[in-house]
Amino acid sequence: MLTAVIRAPGHAPALAATFAVLIPAVAEGILGHAVVVDTAGADDLRRIAEATGACYLRAGAAEAWQRGAERARGDRLLLLDAGDVPQPDWLPAVERHLLLAPCRPALLPLGGLAASLRERVAIARAPRQLRAGLILPRSAVLAGRLEATARRLSAERERAGR
Repeated sequence: MLTAVIRAPGHAPALAATFAVLIPAVAEGILGHAVVVDTAGADDLRRIAEATGACYLRAGAAEAWQRGAERARGDRLLLLDAGDVPQPDWLPAVERHLLLAPCRPALLPLGGLAASLRERVAIARAPRQLRAGLILPRSAVLAGRLEATARRLSAERERAGR
C-alpha cells in the first residue's frame, strides 16, 4: 500500500486539487495514508490535512521528503507537490508497476511539452535526486536518493493551482 507524501508550499487550493484525485486511490485500496509537509507554515494547510485524515507536519523544503517518509505508514511512497494532479489512468499504471517491480523507482511524468522537457532536463542533471512524481520504496526516501534510475510510467500528472 502506498503513502502519499505531499510537499505543500502554502497554496491551499493546490493541495485540495491533489487530494481530490487521490480519493479514488483510497477507495481502490492502493493509497492508505497521506502526509502533508507544509514548507511555508500555512494554517489552512493544517486544516485541509486534518479534514482528510492526513498526517501534517512542518519542515523546510530541502528536508520535506525525508521528514514525510519518517511519518509515512506504507513501505512504498508517492512523492507529490501540492497541485500535482495525476491523470485518470494513473491508478492502473501504478498498480501494475507495484505488482511487477515494487522495489524499482517509477515516475509519473509531467504532461505537456514544456513541463515534460523541463523535467527531463532536471532528471538528466541529477538522475538520482528525489522529486515529485516518484513512486519508490520508503527506504530510498529516507536515504535521500534513488538507487536506480526511475522507470517512466505511461500515466502522467499535471500541475494545477499555481
